[in-house]
Amino acid sequence: MSNNMKTHKINHPHDSKLTLLLAQFGRQKFSDRFLGHLCSLSSPFPVIYADGDANGEGELIYQKYKNKLNIQHIEHKQVIKFIDYFTMIVKGLSEVKTKYVMLCDNDDFIIENGINDLIHFLENHQDYVSAGSPTLKIQLNGFSVDVHGSNSYFDSLYQHYRSVEPLPNWEDQIEDTFLKFQPNFYYVFRTETLLNIWKEILNINFTDLTIMEFFFQLRALTIGKQRTFKNNIHYVRQVGTGTFSQGYDFSDNLVRNNLPNDIRELAKNIANHVNFKQHSSEKIYDLILSNYALSLNFYLPHNVLRYRFQRLFRIKTFFIKVSNKFKFIKKIYYIFKEKRLKRKLKKFYGKETYDKIIPELYKIQEFLKSK
Repeated sequence: MSNNMKTHKINHPHDSKLTLLLAQFGRQKFSDRFLGHLCSLSSPFPVIYADGDANGEGELIYQKYKNKLNIQHIEHKQVIKFIDYFTMIVKGLSEVKTKYVMLCDNDDFIIENGINDLIHFLENHQDYVSAGSPTLKIQLNGFSVDVHGSNSYFDSLYQHYRSVEPLPNWEDQIEDTFLKFQPNFYYVFRTETLLNIWKEILNINFTDLTIMEFFFQLRALTIGKQRTFKNNIHYVRQVGTGTFSQGYDFSDNLVRNNLPNDIRELAKNIANHVNFKQHSSEKIYDLILSNYALSLNFYLPHNVLRYRFQRLFRIKTFFIKVSNKFKFIKKIYYIFKEKRLKRKLKKFYGKETYDKIIPELYKIQEFLKSK
């Protein structure tokens, strides 16, 4: 074990089939909230809490929950970007003893019933390596970075594009992955599969996390099948707290990192693992590069509009600030939007599934009010 690695073992055995891996760097108050929410659920899932700060704060959080949760604490100091992050996740996954594992961020929430349905599916479908559902987004106090608050509203669902992957034709799969991205980062995975994927991510040592996630998506599909259930919810994300919400600058990221090499490394790896009966490895390599380039043609204009039309951007920012002062009107809008979303969920899921999930959603909102 490396000098910057410290581990507290899980302090009592458990029969659960799934482990939650909470890998974080910074935002310790969110880690406290995530674990506190698990306590409020009396969650049966073991937790591996991988702490990239390693500054003592994570240790205090671990001590707070070690007798309330089935939890293991790992420290791995984040010094070198992003290799220490990748190393920490590989170390965390190497400690997992359950058949299945699921990655979590500390500003998010799990839906236990939804996760159990995914585990049940994987237990009965051995050819599938992962299963998940579109993530539900929640915003707190007007898309703030607050940890708790009385004004939380469910906002929307991630787009659902594909139920079963890979698609019959890998040319279609690659195009859809880049142009209709359907993230699987927080899906339930077979532990061996996820560990192998992250070992390869560590070996490649991506400099850009967006390309890393494209690799994550495609590599899983070269190992086995993936199921995405439109009529299920297993994960809730707080929006307004992430990197992109806080002003991600693609151009700055481009010049500071090595995106061209990253995408070529991705293409080379995936090309070597796709079934050659459909396409040669050279064809797969070219398809990945051309579709990533095409995705940038859609992404970049949107990203640089604020620089190209600075005056319009300032006007837009001004109106947003003004509208934020009318809190009562915005609250009515959030309430209306949430009610419309719930009607949509009930239509998608049917009454039985909806009635099973909705109490867990209310529990999240009550928990957010509790501090």
